[in-house]
Amino acid sequence: MLPKPVADDLRQGYTSEAQTYSSATIYFSDIVGFTQLSGTSTPHQVVNFLNKLYTTFDDIIDNYDVYKVETIGDAYMVVSGVPKENGIKHVSEISRMALDLVAVCYTFKIPHMSEAQLRIRSGIHSGPVVAGVVGTKMPRYCLFGDTVNTASRMESTSEALKIQCSSSAAELLNEIGGYTLTCRGTLDVKV
Repeated sequence: MLPKPVADDLRQGYTSEAQTYSSATIYFSDIVGFTQLSGTSTPHQVVNFLNKLYTTFDDIIDNYDVYKVETIGDAYMVVSGVPKENGIKHVSEISRMALDLVAVCYTFKIPHMSEAQLRIRSGIHSGPVVAGVVGTKMPRYCLFGDTVNTASRMESTSEALKIQCSSSAAELLNEIGGYTLTCRGTLDVKV
């Protein structure tokens, strides 16, 4: 998966250099209880479920100025502000998108477990990031830096059907205005 401008450059024979972005917002989510759900499902059921869910998510994110970086198993990663910079708008694009992704969980039906409530855990963080293409056989556009790690920690320490944001993302949201944030208190987050 490559952003169109990056893919166009590679097709034209240009080398793709890693680029530093001074400010972007990264979103991570995963499915609460996925290991248990997978253990009680066939591999075909898991693939069908994830395909249906991430197709639904992909349709939602098309409404925002974001780039889907990847899915790995039940993890879903999205960025705004990379590869197209957008000022500080990246935090509101990711936040509005995240609210929509959480909202769809209330109506989404797991194909082989229609009575089960889908619950995701979400986290966002804003900060600098380095992005670039890695590999030649199956080149991938990857993000690197502490911002990626912190966004992942925001997700892993979040609660079901909640979006946990870092203090840097919260500061940008307060600057933009129009968002109601609830302080969860101090958390020990491995950095």
